[in-house]
Amino acid sequence: MKKNITLLTIEKRWIVAALFVLLAFFGYYSWKQLSIEAYPDIADVTSQVVTQVPGLAAEEIEQQITIPIERALNGLPGMHVMRSKSTFGLSMITIVFEDGIEDYWSRQRVQERLNEVELPYGAVAALDPLTSPTGEIYRYIIESDNHSLRELTDLQNWVIIPRIKQVPGVADVSNFGGITTQYQIEIDPYKLEQYHLALNDVIDAIENNNSNVGGSILNRGDQ
Repeated sequence: MKKNITLLTIEKRWIVAALFVLLAFFGYYSWKQLSIEAYPDIADVTSQVVTQVPGLAAEEIEQQITIPIERALNGLPGMHVMRSKSTFGLSMITIVFEDGIEDYWSRQRVQERLNEVELPYGAVAALDPLTSPTGEIYRYIIESDNHSLRELTDLQNWVIIPRIKQVPGVADVSNFGGITTQYQIEIDPYKLEQYHLALNDVIDAIENNNSNVGGSILNRGDQ
């Protein structure tokens, strides 16, 4: 049988050559259409929940922020493993899903659970943008001998981050550290007693003087 195939190939050599050229053409075409990445994304399907509460120690973050969120996320459909990290003022929870789970579907399930969590200190647990764990490409530190930490924080938030986000392909810029501008009011209890005021009176006055209202019309007589 092998001899017959060999003889047939020799006798029909032009047909065999044409088939070979045709096969080579389709092979080259398929190769050109093949998606090739220098660093293919082989990471698991993950969702990361980040909660920032400036001023809280790592132990307080774990007890009051991380653990309640973990309890709410337990039992997520398709969840493979959950990892958490609590540091000063920051809680990070990473949920790894099983293979085959769609990214947007998993994020929707996580967000549904987060909507049910009530956290102290006005903290809000938020999902990180949809990026691959292997997508982090650059880390930098801002230091200066001539500028204060507050000035460096403003430079980071209002100049550097917006410009980096304008670069095509950048999904997000995560910021850690810095200082947040605060206005602190120190209450003198003797002054409160002198003016017959309670602490709630001061709080109400501050809230009323810092409320934002939209434009409207003020009627006076016929005007």
